[in-house]
Amino acid sequence: MSALRVAVVDGYSTGAQLVKELLDRGAEVLHARSGPTLAPYYVPTFHPADYAEDLGYDPDPQAVAARLTERDVRHVVAGTESGVILADRLAQLAGLPGNDVGLAPARRSKFRMAEVLRAAGLDAPLSTLVTTADEAAEWFTGSGLDAVVVKPVDSAGSDHVRICRTAAEARGAAAAVLDTANLFGHRNDTALVQEFLQGPEYYVNTVSVEGRHIEVETWRYTKDRTPEGAPVFDFEEPADPGAPEIRDLHAYLWRALSALGIRTGAAHSEVVLTARGPVLIDPGARLGGGVLPWVSAKLAGHSHAALLAAAIANPAELSAARLPLRWEQPVRYVSLINHFPGTVRDLQWTSRFNDLPTAVAVAAVARPGDALPRTRDLLTSPGFVYLSAATRERIEADYRTIRTWESSPLYTS
Repeated sequence: MSALRVAVVDGYSTGAQLVKELLDRGAEVLHARSGPTLAPYYVPTFHPADYAEDLGYDPDPQAVAARLTERDVRHVVAGTESGVILADRLAQLAGLPGNDVGLAPARRSKFRMAEVLRAAGLDAPLSTLVTTADEAAEWFTGSGLDAVVVKPVDSAGSDHVRICRTAAEARGAAAAVLDTANLFGHRNDTALVQEFLQGPEYYVNTVSVEGRHIEVETWRYTKDRTPEGAPVFDFEEPADPGAPEIRDLHAYLWRALSALGIRTGAAHSEVVLTARGPVLIDPGARLGGGVLPWVSAKLAGHSHAALLAAAIANPAELSAARLPLRWEQPVRYVSLINHFPGTVRDLQWTSRFNDLPTAVAVAAVARPGDALPRTRDLLTSPGFVYLSAATRERIEADYRTIRTWESSPLYTS
């Protein structure tokens, strides 16, 4: 019996871990690309040796789908955000399980997302698209809002996200977006201006099977801000899935995922729990990035990537898993913050972090010789650390040690 064949579109970031999980389950994996070039941020995460074949980039989705059919591919999945739309298009053309292609733009554009949610009777952020910086300032002034978020409409990784409290700040933030390309190398022809939602922010990782949404895990963000208003990720901790507010959040999110046409595969959804209720701010129809799946497997028995692979290659494994994930003891994911722009001199700091009593894993994103600015988003963070211990007090002590070390030059020279 031949191996199950799966095509991964843009197998970068956590998509590379998905490929490993599929291979572990006996699948054969092919690769397809959504664009002719690869963003530098993703280059280190692509492992061509893991694929039975790399189909490369072809601007004609029908031609790619025909090649998948010739090779008896049974599933198509996005490896990272840039592959979301093409993966669903290829699945439709090849007659394979996938999400609603007609709603694909709403799964990439945060503006279209809000339109679709409101049409479905669900709360969504008040927002607009602008093509000039002056339009952003004018909309802010006319909105009556105390604060707005300005960001690219279809990027990721907190790329060029700014919280603005004046029209002048909105104008400057929009100008910065419109003057650049997004994380995936596409020029920003528009900028999104969106109401800034007050309240705790969560992300929910799910796997959907034939329209049924299965919670894998829910985490709460803690963030700081730069003087310019950019949100800086501080740390994340698992939320209690049984808490009433989390149950309400999930009830809203399951409706939102269905409204956005998500029927199969992974989703990484960011939701703010406002005074008026849960509001989805970012739909990711793919795995969450910037994680080490083996840590989840070690501490909770499974990972998001492993469960997506199970849904594809071994559904019985997904059915048998105890979900949502249950953590053996408190855990905290700490995003590292660089305060001193310069050149990364070495990775000796990783040894110091690994020696912390609660350290489970240390991941360095910045490499020796890299220019590392002051951290202003996920893309400029030196890396991240998982801490875990029997008590939250022990984790907090090591977390404070990390922040104390960062108050002096640690990552750069």
